[in-house]
Amino acid sequence: MPDRALDTAPGAASVDRLDLEGVSVSDLTRDELFGRLRDALDRRAQLCLGFCNANMLLKALCTPAYAASLRGFLLVSDGLGIDLCSALFRGRFFRQNLNGTDLIPAFLAAETAPRTLFLLGARPGIAEAAARNLALLYPQHRVVGVRDGYFPAGELEVVLAGINAASPDILLVALGNPGQETFIAEHAHRIDARVLMGVGALLDYAAGASVRAPAAFRLVRLEWLFRLLREPRRLGRRYTVDVVVFVAMILRLRLASLSILRRSDHRFGDENDAKTRA
Repeated sequence: MPDRALDTAPGAASVDRLDLEGVSVSDLTRDELFGRLRDALDRRAQLCLGFCNANMLLKALCTPAYAASLRGFLLVSDGLGIDLCSALFRGRFFRQNLNGTDLIPAFLAAETAPRTLFLLGARPGIAEAAARNLALLYPQHRVVGVRDGYFPAGELEVVLAGINAASPDILLVALGNPGQETFIAEHAHRIDARVLMGVGALLDYAAGASVRAPAAFRLVRLEWLFRLLREPRRLGRRYTVDVVVFVAMILRLRLASLSILRRSDHRFGDENDAKTRA
């Protein structure tokens, strides 16, 4: 995938995105993102979409190779952690929270043009169940292929061949992060699909295998707490230790960026003083 030019200075900000250590998260509204998706589908141009939450950003900050793989993605904001990060570095939250679990169903519901989908990932049987439910919910679209995420490395070529034989408009990849984004980054140039998305647990929700947080939790942005209470063993580290590591790393980067700004201001002031004396 072609890399987008990024400003890699710590905390570098622009009007419409958060740039942090080579990870660029676009500040889009839902309607703007829908427009980007439709444009790629209609022009048959490939677009790779990632939903960047605190967990993804932490892994990218800790693993330069993963951060590099994200440069070919359009990343959008997902969750409270990334919003707080934006407030710290840009002085404002993202305009909208664009988590994939809500956004993808909303896009499929809003999209009147018929689209084809391929579902890749989750445990055996989940993608098939998700496909059946999606067909009932969005009859204007068609699932043209499914494959669970538990395939050995030796079957990679078979998986790619299956996707290309179906030639879907949209490929939903549910391998968790960093696996799903790494898969897309490494193989997008070989995949005949227009929009490729890393979707996390979406297939589990669509299949009815996992339960969404009640609306009250989602309204106050505490869906993470609901998930932690339901799956403490699997998600305990992610929502405790990793949160502390994330906060510490973000604060360190912010202090480093402020130090750079102070040194720059001092140099600018010294240069002005020198010119005045001259």
